[in-house]
Amino acid sequence: MDACCKRIIVLLCQSGQSSPRSLAKLVEKTGLARSSVMMRLKHLEGQSLVVKEEILQGAVGRPKMLYKPTPKLLEQKIQTKSD
Repeated sequence: MDACCKRIIVLLCQSGQSSPRSLAKLVEKTGLARSSVMMRLKHLEGQSLVVKEEILQGAVGRPKMLYKPTPKLLEQKIQTKSD
């Protein structure tokens, strides 16, 4: 896992709890390009470490996507801290 993925994971797993974040917030907080964050999120989704949640905002427009860590990722973070 590269340093960019780790930065995203840190934001999603603050205080060992699930913290859903929007793509815009992850881009802002990591300082990475939008395309880089999207690529890393797809990679993390493929590893079953992150899940995408669709939030409908009314009848018009695209739904908002929130990303949050899976229980698998939270468990790995806890085990890493205790080692």
